[in-house]
Amino acid sequence: MNDKAVVEYSVREDVAYLVLDAPPLNILTAAMMNQITGCLEKARADRSLKAIALFSRGKAFSAGADVGEHRPEQAGEMIAAFSRMFEAFGALDLPVVMGVHGAALGAGFELAMMADVLVATESATLGQPEIRLGFFAPVGVAWLPKLVGVHRAIEITCSGRAYSSLDMERWGLVSGVVADDDLEAGIEAKVEDFRRASPLVLRMNVRLVRRLAGLPFEPARREAEKVFLDELMVTEDVREGIASFFEKRRPQWKNC
Repeated sequence: MNDKAVVEYSVREDVAYLVLDAPPLNILTAAMMNQITGCLEKARADRSLKAIALFSRGKAFSAGADVGEHRPEQAGEMIAAFSRMFEAFGALDLPVVMGVHGAALGAGFELAMMADVLVATESATLGQPEIRLGFFAPVGVAWLPKLVGVHRAIEITCSGRAYSSLDMERWGLVSGVVADDDLEAGIEAKVEDFRRASPLVLRMNVRLVRRLAGLPFEPARREAEKVFLDELMVTEDVREGIASFFEKRRPQWKNC
């Protein structure tokens, strides 16, 4: 396995930054996916963080998984790394902001689907071309219908076409489209909002949104109210938030 670091991890002002650095196309090998998993687990363990921002260097966000690793004799190792990475995304209780430029295709598009807030450049293209090589996209068929609806997901995963960022914004997958030179500024504008929150309460909020998604309104509302009273109201940060409001100052979160 190639142990060369191709994912850069850093923390700035309560936000973890993951940068894919395998130019020009940031092909998702098993080794690279394992590195992404390690970074996500590191971020999850840091209770001071308020968000994760993920983007890439090079010509493309990611042109997909390594086709060579799809050979039957290598597919088991590749899918194991693929599965661990998406399990790590599913275990997060932090909002994930991603920035897409160039191509986000195949597994690169599936990676982009893990964003809670997806920013894309005007020239970015996104799609699932696997069908044209005799494969289907596991995350594409499992998760994309929840993001864009069943009919649109079937079109995207069965056509193999690459779609524009404006198409994806219209269908609700992309949160915002920015000029090609403004991607990092667009990401920063999104994470800046999260920086204002208590890390404790922000994570509580994210966990509830994920847990209650898909439940009927009444049981979801009742569970949210229970957590509000039993867990939120006993924190120091809720008292600090109220005090800062009346004292007309920025809150000093205690994260407890």
